[in-house]
Amino acid sequence: MNFKTVSIIGGAGRMGRWFSEFFIKEGFDVTVSGRTRDKLDQLKRDLPSVKIAQGNIEAIKDADMVVISVPPQTFESVVAEIGPWLNPKQVVIDISSLKEIPVKLMHKHIRRCITLGTHPVFGPSAKDYHQNFVLTPTRERERKFAFDFKEWLEERGFNVSIMSPRKHDKLMGAVLGLSHFIGIAVSDTWLDLSLKELRGVGGSSFKLLFQLAENVLHSDPTLYAEIQMNLPSSEVVESLFEHNVRRWLKLVKSRDKNRFIVEMERLRKAFDVST
Repeated sequence: MNFKTVSIIGGAGRMGRWFSEFFIKEGFDVTVSGRTRDKLDQLKRDLPSVKIAQGNIEAIKDADMVVISVPPQTFESVVAEIGPWLNPKQVVIDISSLKEIPVKLMHKHIRRCITLGTHPVFGPSAKDYHQNFVLTPTRERERKFAFDFKEWLEERGFNVSIMSPRKHDKLMGAVLGLSHFIGIAVSDTWLDLSLKELRGVGGSSFKLLFQLAENVLHSDPTLYAEIQMNLPSSEVVESLFEHNVRRWLKLVKSRDKNRFIVEMERLRKAFDVST
């Protein structure tokens, strides 16, 4: 990539801040815009080299790459706002957790330059670049840029996959939807028990499950609601999970120890787990 300047719309949010730090470390000039003045001021104190724009139009005017890092409910208004002001030499990427809807909205409102749907499959607490990153090009120019961007990201340690927006969203039903669903359901279950006592006696398995629940609860409920309601495969995957929960609960209630062992051995074999 021959880019020198990056603009991040929503740059003072948690993921926007992560990418601000990332691009600054990689030697880019970074400009950000955002809605919350206090967060922008704090970002400037923490990252003195970052430039704070007065609005989205000002932020994008000199950018080689524009990164959209905004909540789902404001995404369309942002791309509609910046679309007429972009030039053919710029590239716009979004980092939303969903891909079909944002990609369609970018194609609707941004006509002059390349757009690319991307999904960094990690959160703002990520400490290194050894993370999964998905790119979802749908047009020839997007594919060409996606392969260049993939190579650039992989040189920095990311594990990059390229797929269609539809395939991405189908896979995310299990990767994100089910994981979030389990974290929420486990948290709700623990509310009916003595969580403080459980934490005092919990072992490694409990701690792993608690970490999942805690990570989910630390996230934005609006974002997670958008993911659950708009990923078409979430309901299918979660219904399958519900079916399996009922099946395993039936085994426990029946006290069928031999069958339980057989079924668990089946899973161990499928996951290639040995004692």
